[in-house]
Amino acid sequence: MTKTWWTMEDLVNETGRSRPWVIKNILEIPKYKSIIQEFGHYPANNNDHYAFIGSKMKQFLEERFQEIYHFKEVSK
Repeated sequence: MTKTWWTMEDLVNETGRSRPWVIKNILEIPKYKSIIQEFGHYPANNNDHYAFIGSKMKQFLEERFQEIYHFKEVSK
């Protein structure tokens, strides 16, 4: 069962990748960021945190698995 709200730690655990990798290869990719901003919160400052609607982030990852996984393989 998916948690209602995910933290960055949840996203890292779900993808099995490091925090820097997730930020660089998912969260900061412009075509992904515009989608994720609809169901996620990006930090506004250093004291702020990422937050995501768990079910929507899970769906996002599942629908783009091949694209993201392939990107992972070429950008290690």
